[in-house]
Amino acid sequence: MDTSFSAETKRELAHQLPEKACCKFAEAAGLIRACGALKPAGRGEIGILLTTGLTAAARHIKRLFFELTGTQPVVSLAENGAQRMLRRFEVTVSASGRTTALLERIGILVRTDDGLLTLTVGISPLLAGSQCCRKAMLRGLFLGAGTMSDPVRGYHLEIRTSDKALAADIRRLMNAFSDIHAGISPRGADYVVYLKAADQVRDMLGIMGASLHLLNFEDKRMMHELRGKTNRLFNCDTANMDRAITAGESQLRAISTIEAGPGLDSLPAKLREAAKARRANPEASLSEIGAIFEPPISKSSAAARFARIEKIAKEIL
Repeated sequence: MDTSFSAETKRELAHQLPEKACCKFAEAAGLIRACGALKPAGRGEIGILLTTGLTAAARHIKRLFFELTGTQPVVSLAENGAQRMLRRFEVTVSASGRTTALLERIGILVRTDDGLLTLTVGISPLLAGSQCCRKAMLRGLFLGAGTMSDPVRGYHLEIRTSDKALAADIRRLMNAFSDIHAGISPRGADYVVYLKAADQVRDMLGIMGASLHLLNFEDKRMMHELRGKTNRLFNCDTANMDRAITAGESQLRAISTIEAGPGLDSLPAKLREAAKARRANPEASLSEIGAIFEPPISKSSAAARFARIEKIAKEIL
């Protein structure tokens, strides 16, 4: 579901590099959890491989991890990227002491009492203590594994992961912000943390820093809701028209029954006037029929007259 709107939102986010060091660490942790894998190289050194489908995101990852490790990451096209629509970029952060230190600093790895490095799960609470770092981490998670629908078609933003514990942490991270109520749903072997309310999707765009696409989202949201309102009005008008035609046909049948029997002259003057008005205007609504009378009568009064006509026709039958 990585639509053009979703990709453009990521491109906007990819042009923002956190100013504060703590936020750089938090965003890096989000990216690794979302689209990264660790590459042990021996001697206690570990590298990182991050995968993305967007050129802008690959450049962003390269710059961010250069600033955090001091080594220049290498960007390459993944082997399965021969087809442009399926191309994936791999950003390799080479194994080094500084890379390993970064992984420890952001809580991806912890060192045991005997000095061994162990991979952790979920999000380190040390990285989500401040609001600015929570925003940066969500930005990294969305850049790496997020997607959203075009608001012209509906409202849906999600971050996907194969780790149930990480999904629970992402949900808590989102729900730490006011008026955000994220849900979790299994999808195959993965877990999806999602937002479906328009206001919450809009707020999440603002939280992550996609201010331009927040405005774009509001424009498209208005278009979507206007289109929905137009469709509802059209459907309502169509239903009303269908009911009016059906009612008119029933009334004409009753009038024909009376004509074939005692005749319209047998009807009281008001009912005779209603019958003639319906004969002359077979597709008119009750309101339109009522406006023909002199003086005009209400829709309910016109309906009452035709109800009496149909009752008389039934008695004849």
